Amino acid sequence: MRKLALFRFVFLLSRWLREQLSPAGLVIVALSGFAGAFGLDTQSNLAHVVFSLGVSLVAVDAVASALRRRRAPRLAVRRHLPEFHSCGQAARYRIEVRNDGTKQARAGVLVERLRQPWPSPAALQQHRGAVATNRFDRQIGYPAFLDMLRRLRPLDVERIALPTLLPGQRTDIDVPARPTARGLAVFESLWLVMTGPLGLVETRVPVAAVAASLPVLPTRLPVELPPASNHRLLQPGGISLAQHVGDTEEFRSLRDYRPGDPMRAIHWRSFARTGKPLVREFQEEFFSRHALVLDTAAPYPFAPAFETAVSMAAWLVARPRDADSLLDLMFVGDRVHRLTAGRGLGGADALLRVLATVAPTPAESIEPLLATLERNAAQVSSLVAIFLVWDEPRQNAVRRL
Repeated sequence: MRKLALFRFVFLLSRWLREQLSPAGLVIVALSGFAGAFGLDTQSNLAHVVFSLGVSLVAVDAVASALRRRRAPRLAVRRHLPEFHSCGQAARYRIEVRNDGTKQARAGVLVERLRQPWPSPAALQQHRGAVATNRFDRQIGYPAFLDMLRRLRPLDVERIALPTLLPGQRTDIDVPARPTARGLAVFESLWLVMTGPLGLVETRVPVAAVAASLPVLPTRLPVELPPASNHRLLQPGGISLAQHVGDTEEFRSLRDYRPGDPMRAIHWRSFARTGKPLVREFQEEFFSRHALVLDTAAPYPFAPAFETAVSMAAWLVARPRDADSLLDLMFVGDRVHRLTAGRGLGGADALLRVLATVAPTPAESIEPLLATLERNAAQVSSLVAIFLVWDEPRQNAVRRL
């Protein structure tokens, strides 16, 4: 826990320095630090002169940059994000920049800041053992910490070149981005970077922009499977119920209420108009239904086997299916989830967004998942289960199915 807190402090400090100094400024500060360490004895060398010169340059540029901040233009930005991006593909989005001030906005640079989630100590320990390539990395663990931060922040956005804008002028800019992992990229803030006249110190001014989020979908790993069974089975329930649990039937007519009818079947508009309760009557349907089960009992986030399973599930979800079939995606999050796509209940994109943020769960989470699968097995025509391990509980569940 102490090591994780130290890693966070070092990362935040280094990020703050990178935000305050340009690359040239970082070099000047580093040289000044070395010169100051070797120039304590002013009689033996002239390193103290280099130290004094470097500190003076940075100080003068910092004062000039602060004065420029007071004359910063008033900009407003609106992001136009796509519905999603996919890992392994080039990503772009568009921003609309408008100069709301009364003065000309000179050419500059805009910088996005995305939300940075933090790993847990247990997850960092597991990840360090998996990615460390040498003894130093295994003992210290900071490179693994940086690698995990990069994966938890699923999108890297480059600096945005801003052209000169006259008062009231608007421009559209295409912004390139690089997906680093699946997940949800949250755009927290946007900053205008103003550099001092010497190019050493950078001052960041916040720009008015609404926070937004962008799902980064997992990569799709093709899987060879035999043809799925398409025989139709009885699906009891109603369409309103199907939106919650995945069962469906067609509305047929209204009839008088009978004792024992469920309250959700009452047609309240007709009740208000006629003064007596009427119940919606449905005609049950037969159609094919397929289940995709994803085992999430992984030891830590971004475990190779777990990410491979998610990529396989993404490919299976995105496969073309018959218009009359349903696909149930079953996995464990805070509870057992059963999400359905097809027949007007949403397409594959909704399930892919769920797969973008699915996270590992404890080893015992497989038990409620298998129990839910067995309870609903009679409704499905075919089943694909992606297991992370092949132990006795999973084997016994497959035999029962």
